[in-house]
Amino acid sequence: MDFYADWPIITPNLVFPFVRTCAHGSHHYPALVFAERGSVVLFAAEFSRRFGVGRVDEQGRVVEADQYPSLDDAARDFLAREAA
Repeated sequence: MDFYADWPIITPNLVFPFVRTCAHGSHHYPALVFAERGSVVLFAAEFSRRFGVGRVDEQGRVVEADQYPSLDDAARDFLAREAA
């Protein structure tokens, strides 16, 4: 029985954590990025205690972000998004 078969595998995409500004409408907040795949990033939004997936734009901000209540949900979206 393979207990870990259903878990998303993000280890090849892990990076040393760094902070980027996430722009969500008129609201801006710090996003702690800890995985990258091209311009797609997986981050922790500490102010909301959620995880997110977005894209880094030309100015270095995280845009087109979605947040999730669990790392599992965010990691699945991160792996499903097209890396640009």
